[in-house]
Amino acid sequence: MIVVLTAVVGILNKHAVAIAADSAVTIGRGNDQKIFNKANKLFTLSKVHPVGIMIYNSAFFMSTPWEIIIKVYRKELGDNSFPTLNDYQQNFIRFLREKEFYTDDDTKLLFVESFIVEIVNSVIDDVVNQHPQLIRNPTDGNKLQFLVELEQEIDQLITDWNANTETCTEFIDYTIDMFETYSEKLFDRIKQQRFDSNGMKISTSLFSKIKQFTYLVLKAKEEYTNYTGLIFTGFGEDEIYPQLIPVNISFVLDDRLRFFVQSDKAASISNTMDGAVRPFAQTDVINTILTGIDPSLDNQYSNNFYALFEKYNQAILNSIGNSNPILSQQIKNLDKKAILEDFNASNLKIKQDKYISPLMSAVSSLSKEDLSEMAESLIYLTYLKRRITFTEESVGGPVDVAIISKGDGFVWIKRKQYFKPELNQHFFDNYFKR
Repeated sequence: MIVVLTAVVGILNKHAVAIAADSAVTIGRGNDQKIFNKANKLFTLSKVHPVGIMIYNSAFFMSTPWEIIIKVYRKELGDNSFPTLNDYQQNFIRFLREKEFYTDDDTKLLFVESFIVEIVNSVIDDVVNQHPQLIRNPTDGNKLQFLVELEQEIDQLITDWNANTETCTEFIDYTIDMFETYSEKLFDRIKQQRFDSNGMKISTSLFSKIKQFTYLVLKAKEEYTNYTGLIFTGFGEDEIYPQLIPVNISFVLDDRLRFFVQSDKAASISNTMDGAVRPFAQTDVINTILTGIDPSLDNQYSNNFYALFEKYNQAILNSIGNSNPILSQQIKNLDKKAILEDFNASNLKIKQDKYISPLMSAVSSLSKEDLSEMAESLIYLTYLKRRITFTEESVGGPVDVAIISKGDGFVWIKRKQYFKPELNQHFFDNYFKR
């Protein structure tokens, strides 16, 4: 079963950080899925200190709901505090790593196997899409050719992923021999299911390369495989301005927690950076507002420019014909990639000057009330676009909103409850006792 959470945002300035999230959760089993609008994605990380946490993408850490983990951590934290938000984040990761009761060894192996299957299947699917005739007509010759194409694809992927020097924190010293020893039985089972049972006898060399590629993906900081986004935000004891730290967490392998901090999406308010907007999960609508153009449309413009440039070059070459071979060769040797990069850089500068910078300037001066209204509106607009277009309504339900400030702490602006508050006064009386 897959449970996916979507659409959260954090808006920061020197006064506070506003956080907001929709309530939609997509639950899928096989090809069937259903959307519910009751999910909680915002939580206090401490009951007494100005720190909170948002979650998106997967609602579970392996087999345990994140809501349970967060509330158990909050109880254990008690009145304790830390000098910086980064200390809270590191303490939470330490807690997560040390608590073995969240899952047993069999469940850990199940999730590792699921990860390996996802990687292997993605490569196989790519080759199938490129050479469908080899699968539609599964002769012995076609099966052999499919394995040749698969090995070429994996060779290229290994080259590409070897260039990725960004490694998950706990896998920096994790060797491929350690990985192969831990996952040997898992790979043997996958080999039997995906290859042997289909009459494909893969070579020792290809099997080793499949393991190597999976190992490279395992170590890398990547956002393609299933994960949960945890967004820590608020203030440490020694911080007067709010911070935001997003962390990508997936599973435990060989007693190592696979996680990394998404530094490029972090935000640290200071005297030189006095406003920030950080959307996560379904970000298209919010980024449209921030940059003045829908990201998919922006990408299409870039592709169209490249295609038009290619067409223009070809028209010039056709006009020259054989009259000037030297000039024709110079035109063919033009660095089209560099020209496209210049085009995108020029567009980015326009977006920065005309849209992003003015909006960030406005954000830096917003009051706490305005921050919360802006955060709620950005989530609502994402929902509205899904609602009025022919797309799946994967964002929806009540919008939860909170403000975290240095002086007032974590304050709910809007919050749904699964119970009637007037019938459960004991819940509020006991809140700080738990």
